[in-house]
Amino acid sequence: MPTIVDLNAEAEKLTTLHGVTPQATPARRKGGMARLGSYRDGILLLGTSTGTGRGHWETHPEDELIHILDGTRTLEIACDDGPPKSFELRAGMIAVVPQGAWHRFHSLGFGMVLSAVIPGPHVDLDVPDPRPHVRTSSVDRQFASRSPSIIDLRQELTKLTMFRGRTPRSTMADRKGSSARLASYRDGALSVTKFAGKGHWESHLTGDELVHILDGTATLEMLGEDGLQSFALGAGMIAVNPQGAWHRFSSADGVTLLAVTPSPSEIIDLDVDDPRQVERKSA
Repeated sequence: MPTIVDLNAEAEKLTTLHGVTPQATPARRKGGMARLGSYRDGILLLGTSTGTGRGHWETHPEDELIHILDGTRTLEIACDDGPPKSFELRAGMIAVVPQGAWHRFHSLGFGMVLSAVIPGPHVDLDVPDPRPHVRTSSVDRQFASRSPSIIDLRQELTKLTMFRGRTPRSTMADRKGSSARLASYRDGALSVTKFAGKGHWESHLTGDELVHILDGTATLEMLGEDGLQSFALGAGMIAVNPQGAWHRFSSADGVTLLAVTPSPSEIIDLDVDDPRQVERKSA
């Protein structure tokens, strides 16, 4: 079954951490950060802090997804042979940090951040560049040479129109203008879509799918061991759809959702109760 998380409810449980330092221990950050669940071979984290400070330098074995839910953050990242670069991130912006890239965040006020990450090595020194302090293989340097993907989600959403009357048979041509691919993430992609109606059945073969409801409401249907089950989702909620599980989304009044989807996938473009009985198509 999916993991369903209400971000608004989880945020209310947090106590804002005042000031961040590279030496801040998990005990120091307790209450200001919550583990929301597993995502693929990593975790989903929700964190909040205020005041001026810098976190520690860190790197990860896969891409990290950062979504600024509120406030601001500065991302500092070593992504080429030169000095680290800085990127200002505001509420509604997303950053995909490439695997192997050393990076840290500066806090200049309040901020709330959702991240999907596999924990990795870190350097708890307040230094301008962590690379002289660590050993890095040629493979790590190759991956770390990529620049981060920075997306202004609010701006991207203004470019889209709501596709009303969607059905499982709706083609990509039908959906043109209502969805967009924003960036690559690990072995798949980050995308947004606006629609009212019913989507097709789909199953993701290589990993879990992360879906964030940005606006409106939707119903998630999923086939599990106990048969078909439905889950009501509203704005501010996320769902992690397990690898290989058949699922689809529908919305009577309209929904805007962000999806982090691994590839390849299988789809069934028929409005049937059980997609397992139908010949499958790859997507």
